[in-house]
Formats: sequence, structure tokens, C-alpha cells
Amino acid sequence: MEAAKYVAGLDIYDTVMFGYFVAFFTYALHAFILRRPGFGRFAWLILACAFVLHTAFLIQRAVFYYQQYQGFVLPATNMFEALGYFAWLVVLVYFVCEALLLKTRFLGVFALLVPVAAMAYTATGMSGDPRELMPSLKSYWLVFHITAMFLSYAALALAFSFALMYLICASGWRNLERIDPRLNLRFLDHASYQLILFAFPALTLGIFLGAVWADEAWGRPWGWDPKETWALITWLIYLAYLHLRIQRGWVGYRSALLNIVGFAAMLITFIGVNLLDSLFGLGSIHAYAKGGGVFVLLVLGLAVLIPVTMQFLPMPDHALVNEQDQLTQQAPVDSVNSAVASTSSKDTTAIHERSR
Repeated sequence: MEAAKYVAGLDIYDTVMFGYFVAFFTYALHAFILRRPGFGRFAWLILACAFVLHTAFLIQRAVFYYQQYQGFVLPATNMFEALGYFAWLVVLVYFVCEALLLKTRFLGVFALLVPVAAMAYTATGMSGDPRELMPSLKSYWLVFHITAMFLSYAALALAFSFALMYLICASGWRNLERIDPRLNLRFLDHASYQLILFAFPALTLGIFLGAVWADEAWGRPWGWDPKETWALITWLIYLAYLHLRIQRGWVGYRSALLNIVGFAAMLITFIGVNLLDSLFGLGSIHAYAKGGGVFVLLVLGLAVLIPVTMQFLPMPDHALVNEQDQLTQQAPVDSVNSAVASTSSKDTTAIHERSR
């Protein structure tokens, strides 16, 4: 009976994966071809149905663990479950952002890039079997630590999507204002900033809770384990992002690049350390989730190297012109710009300084 329920759970997961892919392409059609509001609602409905099924899968897996261990276990104990839970949280955060921050469905195709990629990654031969839990995972701290960390990861994933769109628009490859007049550089820059303002405290809380859990499980709150070290690196990158933006008025192109560096560091923390441990035997006590290979590590390495290199190169002339045209404009009255109106003078000063 339990085996049948488990197989049914994987069937649900396959349907969820298909639903997310269909929602992604439907949002793409809505953004670039069929821009009618009714089609946008249709895309949202597909995504909502897939999200509900995904929730049902997580509940089914939690029930399975409860029956095995007579207690609640968050279904994020291996790489397959962790990526699925991460994708679920990204979609959840996107729903909230779409309603409160973005107020448009045209950005759904970009916001779904990360969860669709995460779901596709789980389909690369990764085992979906529930694992035998090590003693340290049989703790209520798992729920609080992992949820705080993954919630911050979800918001950072969306911030990365907007930063990527910013670079595309600033470089003149795609004019999103043709899709919606609100989708200009100022909007994308501030939306990404708002998400990081939410994600950074959650990331800080998650690292703190992880230290408390480590002290309970291993008798020390911090041991410079590879995953702990990369978590600290990720935290410092986003701290630098906020410091440079708030204190130095560092916005726009270079801010987006640093955002992407931070997201790549987050991915190394999330999955890269596990891959490094499996390939090189680092001995990380956190490397309990296996999956992936050398190709993924190369992609993560390039994701860090390329934007870091671009930070030291001159900003492209057309990107500078686009920033001067849009970031120095008076902000439209919307939920994003009104929330960051206090930084507008710093934005303008930073753009003028870079144009000298």
C-alpha cells in the first residue's frame, strides 16, 4: 500500500513538471504574442493548477515520512526533494510578487525560468526515492532552517530574473516597454532591489538557525564546513550589494551584475558544494544531497566568472545611454517606485558619476 502511494506521488510530480513547462510557454505566448488579458489569466490558471498539484505532492511525501518516522519531516532531505521544494517556493513568491509588486503577468515567463530549470534538473536521472534519514535530519530545526534558507533563495531567484532582464534591456537586445510601458529599466532595477531587501533578512535568519541546529547536532555552531563557508560568501556578496546601493548609490548595470554574482554564489551554496564533495571528496558534513556532475559545476563557475569580469570592464555605451534615459526619469507612481522613492536622488547621482 505504501509503495503504491509512493508511485502515485511520483506520478503527481511528473504532472507538476509538465504543468510548469506548459505554464512557462503559455506565459511566453502571453508576453510576446498574445497580449490579451484573458490569455494572461489562462496562463496564471495553468500555473496555479500545477502549483496546487505540487503542493499535493509535497503533502504526500510529508505523510510518507511521517508514517516512517512518526513525526513531521520537511520533504527536502535529498537533492530531488530540495530542488522541487525550491521550485515550489519560487512559484509561491512569484504569485505574491505578481499580485503586490509587479501587478502584471507579462513577467511570468522570466520569473518561471528558475523553477522550470530546477524541475528539469530533477529529470536528469536524479533519484526521487525517499532516503533513509541520518540522525541530524530528524530534527524540528530542519523545517525552520531549510524554509528560511529556501524562502530567501526563492526571492533571490526572482531578483536574479529581473537583473538578467535589466542587462538584456540595457544592452538594447529587447525592449520590454513594447510589452508593457511599466517594464523599463527603473522598474526592473527597483523590483530586483525590493526582492533582495526581503531575501537578505531571511537569508540571515536561515544561516543563524543553521548555526543553532549545528550546535545541537554536532556540538559547534560554526565549523568552516564548505557549505557553511559558501553560505557566508553568499551573505557577504548580498551585504556588499545593499551597502553599495544604499551608501554609494550603486544602481543599474553594475548593481545587476553583482546581483547575478550573488545568485551564482547562492547556487554554489545550494548544489555546487554537494557536487564538489561527490567529485573531490571534500568531506562536507552538509553534503547529504547528491546529484549533478562536472557540467553543472562548469556552468556555475562561468556564472560567477563572467559577471565578475564584466564588473571591471567599461559599461557598454548603449547601456549607459539607456540608463541615462530611464533611470534618471521621474518614477511612475506604482508600488515599486513609491517604496524606493527615497533612493531616487542617489540613483540619479550614481548615473551622472558613471557618465563622466
